[in-house]
Amino acid sequence: MSNAAGGLLGLDIGATHSRARLSRDGEVTAEAEAPGASVTAAGLAGAKRHLDELLTGLPLPRDGVDAVCAGSAGISAPGARKFLRDYLAPLTRTGTVVIVHDAMLVLPAAGLAEGIAVICGTGSCAVGVYAGEEARSGGWGYLLGDEGSGYSIVRAAIRVLLDRRDRGLPPGDIGAALLAATGSGDVAALQESFYAEPHPRHWARHAPLVLDSPDPAVAAIRAEAALSLAGLAAATAHKLAAPPGVPVVLAGGLAGHFSLMSATRDALAASAGFTDVRLLTAPPVAGAVQLAARAAAT
Repeated sequence: MSNAAGGLLGLDIGATHSRARLSRDGEVTAEAEAPGASVTAAGLAGAKRHLDELLTGLPLPRDGVDAVCAGSAGISAPGARKFLRDYLAPLTRTGTVVIVHDAMLVLPAAGLAEGIAVICGTGSCAVGVYAGEEARSGGWGYLLGDEGSGYSIVRAAIRVLLDRRDRGLPPGDIGAALLAATGSGDVAALQESFYAEPHPRHWARHAPLVLDSPDPAVAAIRAEAALSLAGLAAATAHKLAAPPGVPVVLAGGLAGHFSLMSATRDALAASAGFTDVRLLTAPPVAGAVQLAARAAAT
């Protein structure tokens, strides 16, 4: 099927931000952004409200697009897939809707049919495609996993501050930075705030601040995060029986942080032998458009 008639719609639905891209004949015709519309982050009512906001400004064709692909965080939540399918199907001419985990957008956005994508943002996970098989590691959520994520980096920093307090030590540079950023008067207030607002989106945004601090504790926090991300890639490659030469694409909100990504590259090479490590330069929503195009062509 040609996409000349109605075009293609791609959605990248995250816990914090969502992005939409409308494409026709291989050209981007419109884009839009809105708050996170994943069901796990916003709930069903909030997800619908944010999707409405995301799509309101797009010039969607009256007779519908040829296909839509939504890559969404929290897609395994009960009812999430059905909600998205019911919401998106009426926007199409033929009901062609593809729904995948948002991490699955990375490889097509990088122009790759095979490889491993490591996502480091509010949460963390890795997905891979090799020899026709797919695999995923991590993505367990902040209560059980998400090691190497922005949330885990900030949590590790707060644990450092609590340990310093218990040992009668000053909070140091990392403490001064976090206390100022969160408006906390002292470490006890920061701890109380952490429990009062435990959702990752409230804390992951402070990860760059932690990573940029000259505090001596940061090196260990960064190294631990890098090893965790490398471990996700290695676990995914093991499931797929993929060789060390398979491309690894680093993506997510922290993929642009130089020191963390440099440490992650080193950990990928040292712990798992990965040598072809790339940063995603295109937005993941481009991968959603690519997957929609594949679906429209079948």
